[in-house]
Amino acid sequence: MNTPAFEPARIECVRGIPVILIAGRLDTTSAPLFDAQAAALLAEARHRILLDFSGLSFISSAGLCSIMRIAKSASVSGGRAGIFAVPAHILELILISGFQPMLDIYPDRETALNGSPA
Repeated sequence: MNTPAFEPARIECVRGIPVILIAGRLDTTSAPLFDAQAAALLAEARHRILLDFSGLSFISSAGLCSIMRIAKSASVSGGRAGIFAVPAHILELILISGFQPMLDIYPDRETALNGSPA
């Protein structure tokens, strides 16, 4: 029996908004697969894209680049990308890296879906 391939993310649509749930590590190993998963979504013009970081345990510079690709894609479509349920150590990295202006940061899923940044 074949073992299913590891997928760093799952994409679902909630209230017409794509939500990308990221699990585990987003690093040099998993970022290319994550980018491939997100490619179809980014091929469509999306005004809003949300990323659920509740299952994210680690993010490297490669993972941050993947997130910035999503933010830029939403921006090109005249919208914004948002992240929510961000673990404190990852939020600190995002803030130190200077990515905060490119992302809306929400405390939880409901707030993110309602579009009210923290």
